[in-house]
Amino acid sequence: MSVPWLVQVDIVGAMSLLSFILICIPLYWHLEAWNVGCVVYIFWIGTQCLIQGINTLMWRNNAINWAPVWCDITTRFTIGSSIGVCCASLVINRRLYHIASISTVSVTRADKRRNLITDLGVGLGIPVLAVALYWFYQGHRFDILEGIGCIEEYPNTWLAYLLYITWPIPIGLVSATYCTLTLRAFLKRRRDFNTLVASNNNLTFNRYFRLMGLAAIEVIFTIPLTVYNMVMDLTTLPIYKFVGLADLHFWFSRVDQKSAVSWRSDPGTVERMRLRQWLVIGCALLFFLFFGLAEEARKHYRLALSSVAKRVGITSFEKKSGFSSTGSNFKPNTSGFGRITIPTFVQRSTRRGSMDSFSDRLSTNISISDVIEEKATLSPVGSSGSSTFIASPVDTEKGASPQELLPPVSFPPPPRAYDPESPTRRDADVPASVRPNSIEMV
Repeated sequence: MSVPWLVQVDIVGAMSLLSFILICIPLYWHLEAWNVGCVVYIFWIGTQCLIQGINTLMWRNNAINWAPVWCDITTRFTIGSSIGVCCASLVINRRLYHIASISTVSVTRADKRRNLITDLGVGLGIPVLAVALYWFYQGHRFDILEGIGCIEEYPNTWLAYLLYITWPIPIGLVSATYCTLTLRAFLKRRRDFNTLVASNNNLTFNRYFRLMGLAAIEVIFTIPLTVYNMVMDLTTLPIYKFVGLADLHFWFSRVDQKSAVSWRSDPGTVERMRLRQWLVIGCALLFFLFFGLAEEARKHYRLALSSVAKRVGITSFEKKSGFSSTGSNFKPNTSGFGRITIPTFVQRSTRRGSMDSFSDRLSTNISISDVIEEKATLSPVGSSGSSTFIASPVDTEKGASPQELLPPVSFPPPPRAYDPESPTRRDADVPASVRPNSIEMV
């Protein structure tokens, strides 16, 4: 069963906008690394995905000329982006070749500036030149297709092949040459490759091969797709006999508006429009698979998720221990120096029958794993752990003589007291309180 036409339009629009978001995710990392080829690639493909998504929303079920200025800009940008993707692949392959064949590790500031200007000239200068030459073979202003949006319009003439259609072939051949030389240099200098990659602070071994894989795929598909597009145009479109610019630009300002029923009646046009839309989406998704799911990308995702988790109340987010908050599932870290035991409260059930057994001694126990043995050596014989007892007025009223008090110790203050008239306490892991119904803090 065939998918309804409007559903196809919605799918293309949604995938175009999604592709724009996905391809823009690694943009900051490539800007930080001064990776001109990938930045240019994101610029051309990402912007084209955004334009395609907006066009499908505006002309989903109509062919009305809503925004003529928008169409003037976007049709020319489409010309530039189709050449810009090939140029971005050329920039990437050229950079990889220079890294693989470099004879010295140190690169001067002048060399970096010269390489940057060259990369921008190839990645942006050639597409801008293609846009400037569009006027010479442009038939009229633009066309609007229902469900597609505004597209560029030029007749099937030899001037269009010379100034635009065939350009990806020589660019792809040069890029393929650089790619072959890169593989050759890598195999020849494989032992020194780690040193060459280490000389570039913004390039890693894995990133180098991802760049090589992306550029190789672009080279493999650029020339065959260009040849296929040329064959389609030559076999399905009538050849326009060029007799001059005056004839070509006759009624130049017109805008042809075609309904979906009209233009979809031609199978050749349907196939070209479908290829035109999904090639852009495919290039964006391919780039995201190479760089949006890499190790450094996952690291940035974890940092972003941790930041969001802290904003919603989760206090920590760690790779090994997961996340913890103020809830009941909190698991403290028990490794490292200076661990402090979290106090627990225990309800005592033992009751004392007389006021003679009453005392307001305060018993605390702070356990530090790395120094607990040192504290134990300073404790009195009758005490447990590192407990500290503070004498109360009640003990004084009982008539405890000064000779019965133990001499004060230097750690920890204040001095400890021993009262023989007090009931003998059971040995326990922690000091027991002498108050009835008291709560001990351990």
